[in-house]
Amino acid sequence: MDHALVMAKGKKKVKRYSASQKKEILDFITKKGRGGQTKAVSKFGVTAATIASWRLKDGGSGVKTTKGASKELRAVEELAGLIKEISTVEVRLEKLKKSYQKAKAKL
Repeated sequence: MDHALVMAKGKKKVKRYSASQKKEILDFITKKGRGGQTKAVSKFGVTAATIASWRLKDGGSGVKTTKGASKELRAVEELAGLIKEISTVEVRLEKLKKSYQKAKAKL
């Protein structure tokens, strides 16, 4: 599967999915039923927050369209923000580990 990778200065690589890839992943989830999203996360390497966002944009597949939808949207947005923050911290942690190894090698 071809994913275009975008590299911003100092940022982690971000996968971009084509419309056909998104459809393939959403169809996979629908076909698998219960637990399909978790399986899709493992199989396709896409985050649960990204899938939830696609589902909302796709007309709310599997998402309530009543009052709960705005609550769920806020939760998805919060998760997306946390995932972004985790990615930033992971990049920083990798840099620190490399610096640690270089300093340790000097001993």
